[in-house]
Amino acid sequence: MFAVKFALLSSFFFALNVSMVPLIYSFEVSAFLFLFLRFATTFCSSLIVTKSLFSFTQIRNKKLGFWLVLLSFLLGIQSWLFVEAVKYMPVGLASVVLFTYPLITYLIVSFSKRRALDFTTILMFIMATIGIAAISQSSEGVYSLVIGIVLALLSAISYSFILFLTPRFSSLRNWEIVKYSTLIPMVMFLFLFVNEVGVYWPSNEGIILSLISGTLFATGLFFFYAAVRKYGPTRTANIAYSEPLMVLIIGFLLYSDSITVIQAIGIVLVAIASITIERRQLTQANNSEV
Repeated sequence: MFAVKFALLSSFFFALNVSMVPLIYSFEVSAFLFLFLRFATTFCSSLIVTKSLFSFTQIRNKKLGFWLVLLSFLLGIQSWLFVEAVKYMPVGLASVVLFTYPLITYLIVSFSKRRALDFTTILMFIMATIGIAAISQSSEGVYSLVIGIVLALLSAISYSFILFLTPRFSSLRNWEIVKYSTLIPMVMFLFLFVNEVGVYWPSNEGIILSLISGTLFATGLFFFYAAVRKYGPTRTANIAYSEPLMVLIIGFLLYSDSITVIQAIGIVLVAIASITIERRQLTQANNSEV
């Protein structure tokens, strides 16, 4: 039960964080600066909570160096791809496309275990593809919407590999995982920001909103790692499907985002595919324990 709550709390805080991206863009904050502030806030929060600095000795003793570097880069790339996608499509629809990652995660796990894909899995993959195609249907800005969908899908693939790798860090506490996996993205986005536009100070409102978003991201990331460790990657991903639904609601209330009937059907198809795959994963896990 606690693991379920962790996943739901992660969805809630991530939804608030994601929903702030278009608002932050309205204050002309660079995507790289926003991501630097997000990861810097998260990294500093983890230092305060763990009451310890970054320890190379601990990483070396646990033989996690390579995997932490890989996890860090994936986390940075996934975040960047998603905030770029929001430039081209409504944040709610971008979140729905991102949440094809439960299906992608299941496929990765299946291939890693050399498990053959059955008819239901293939059908759900086709259904999710049709759902994404339906989401791309719009009376205006079709080209922009397609670019956003591609970026969001690439973000989903990155997220799937993050889910797949996280159980490797079961020897670390949740905030330690947060600390070790956010240092490299923080430095990387600072470097990209400085080289992109030089050092400048945008509006105070944009900076404050970015810091708030970073705090929400840090909290969501903590609950995310806790849920994956206790609940598994696929089930965590599917419980977290409440996140895009929250983002859709917030986008409608805050930004007056609207969706067409066809796009709504696409959202439902993606949800059905994700939930079905989650149940299959749970059934297979229970059968393996018998």
